[in-house]
Amino acid sequence: MTDTELDTMFADLGGVAPPEALSARTLAAVRSERARAAWRVRLGAAFGMAAMAAMSLMVVRAPEAGRPETMVERGSGESHAVVDLRVAVRRPTGELSRFTPGERYAAGDTLMFRLQSTTAVDLKLLRNGAVVWEGRAPAGPFDLPVGYTLEAGEPAAVFTLEGASESIRFPVRAVGP
Repeated sequence: MTDTELDTMFADLGGVAPPEALSARTLAAVRSERARAAWRVRLGAAFGMAAMAAMSLMVVRAPEAGRPETMVERGSGESHAVVDLRVAVRRPTGELSRFTPGERYAAGDTLMFRLQSTTAVDLKLLRNGAVVWEGRAPAGPFDLPVGYTLEAGEPAAVFTLEGASESIRFPVRAVGP
């Protein structure tokens, strides 16, 4: 069979192209698809590089300083002191221990007071409503310049530290002999 006869036979089949034509169209379609894919890759790379450049500008750029006329003043108002009180007990032997609520202390034991305040503050130390000490405590740690020595037969009492819009209370049991 000759090529001409083969071409005639393929033409009679109605729309089926000879193998050479089919392979040429397939090759053209593959090349076209590769070109489109390459274009998509280049386009994606360009967008990716632009996005990375924009992100690097956002990260590297220093924050702008605000204009004083648009700023809002903060922290300039009155602040309340926060006071923390710690009580220690000094025994007649000189031994020093932390005050424990509910523990019975003996005559001769002296209560000592240390406080920590965020700001300078006027304070009162009271025992059952009677003033034991009154004065101004500076900001930071401060030992009250007074201790309270317990006496034999002394009844239970409540010590209160007042000031800085706070009231710290701690009870002391009756004093033993």
